[in-house]
Formats: sequence, C-alpha cells, structure tokens
Amino acid sequence: MQVYLLKDLPGRGKKGDIINVNDGYGRNFIIKNKIGTAVDNSVLARVQAQKSSEAFHNAEEIKALKEKVAEIEKTVVTIAVSAGVSGKLFGAVTASDIASKLGIDKKNIHLPEPIKAVGSYRIKMKFAHGIEGAFNLVVEAK
Repeated sequence: MQVYLLKDLPGRGKKGDIINVNDGYGRNFIIKNKIGTAVDNSVLARVQAQKSSEAFHNAEEIKALKEKVAEIEKTVVTIAVSAGVSGKLFGAVTASDIASKLGIDKKNIHLPEPIKAVGSYRIKMKFAHGIEGAFNLVVEAK
C-alpha cells in the first residue's frame, strides 16, 4: 500500500513523501491517526502540482538572488569608523555592520574575522542555492 504522509513519521519518511507500507499498518495506524492518506490519482496529481509549483518558486527565488548579487557586486560599500592616527580602528567592522549597510542578512556575509584597520577589502557573500558573490568594502577613518 502506498501512503502520502501528512506528518513526519520517524524511521519511515517526512511530510510530503510517498512511502510503501503494509496494508494493515497503513490502514490501522497511519490513516487512522491522520498521519497520512492512501495514494490515489487525485493525491498523485496534487503532489505533482505541488512539486512543479515548488520548482517554479525556487527558480524565481534563484533569479531574484542572482539579480541582487549582481547589483551588490557593482557597488563599493564605504563605512566610516573612528580610527587612530596609525589607521587602527577603535573597535571593529563586523559582518553585522556590513549587512546593515547592504540591507541583507549578516549570515550571508563571509567575514573570517572582524576588520580592525582602515583600508580596502574584498568581501565574499554566500546565499541559498549555492549563489555566491563578492564586493569591495572601503573602511575609512572619521
């Protein structure tokens, strides 16, 4: 018997999966407890439509992310920070500071360590779906 899972079933599958189970287990446990429904043509059509919809939305999301990355790569981000005479900053420029300047999430900024000196830097970005990019950052003294 094939069952479409409405909830996660530990050891068997996750929500949205179609799994094969014994007839008794399917009828007496999974369907009775509303963990899943029996698979028929309408369920298969609904699953197919849902997968195509998800694929479309993923493609749109990837397209939007690529456009955003291309736009950010063209810009030079400038941050003015208090610094000493030698160019050493009083504090540091972190991924959070850069992200707030760009209007993106700080988790997308790949900064190995906080920036502690005035200068020009090449900063990498990583987004969902494996989309990556880089932009120039200029740290200036106030």
